[in-house]
Amino acid sequence: MQKHGRLPETAISRGKIAPAKFAHVVLRTGRYEKMINWYKTVLEAQAMYANDFVTFLTYDDEHHRIAIAKAPALLPKLRTQSGVDHMAFTYATLGDLLATYERLLALGIRPYWCIIHGGTTSMYYKDPDDNHVELQIDNFSTLEEMNAFLDGPQFSENPIGEDFDPQEMVARFKAGVSPNELVKLRKSGPRGPETIPISNLGLIQGTLIRIAAKLGFLP
Repeated sequence: MQKHGRLPETAISRGKIAPAKFAHVVLRTGRYEKMINWYKTVLEAQAMYANDFVTFLTYDDEHHRIAIAKAPALLPKLRTQSGVDHMAFTYATLGDLLATYERLLALGIRPYWCIIHGGTTSMYYKDPDDNHVELQIDNFSTLEEMNAFLDGPQFSENPIGEDFDPQEMVARFKAGVSPNELVKLRKSGPRGPETIPISNLGLIQGTLIRIAAKLGFLP
């Protein structure tokens, strides 16, 4: 297995011309208003421009991070097709992530999977078109710590992580348990893709992975 290395070497440091930043994602949808409202709600975003067929949304100083494009004739999305798996958005602190979870829960928006990956603590949501969105924090304060974890035996054995109960984490956080303690991986031992929730993989794909694991076709 290839080791991650100590620090990423940027394209610029290698003498290459590369993008200065990642700018935005554009989503096509037949549920135009629902998608706009969902991303406004989940990301606390505002519309910088909107008309009958496209809306630009942002939550920071970029003119738009998410664009929603109206396309009424689209077919439903199939999780068994190739494509982007999910988008991820990082919060500054565990407190911010948990406060966002509580705010969205009060509005009826629930994560379908909450997991401590090791390097991150993540909550996964689905938008109205079944696009998957990860809200996360980094569990390490430095790249050196992150890369040491990625190079270590714990991540090699279990690159998926450990599921957690968000309500329990909120209660422990409010009781004064430190963020470092809350996001620490506790279970050891291997974990394979057959343990990923079917709601994440899609019913057909998830079922096939479970069958393959039982038959011994997965490591």
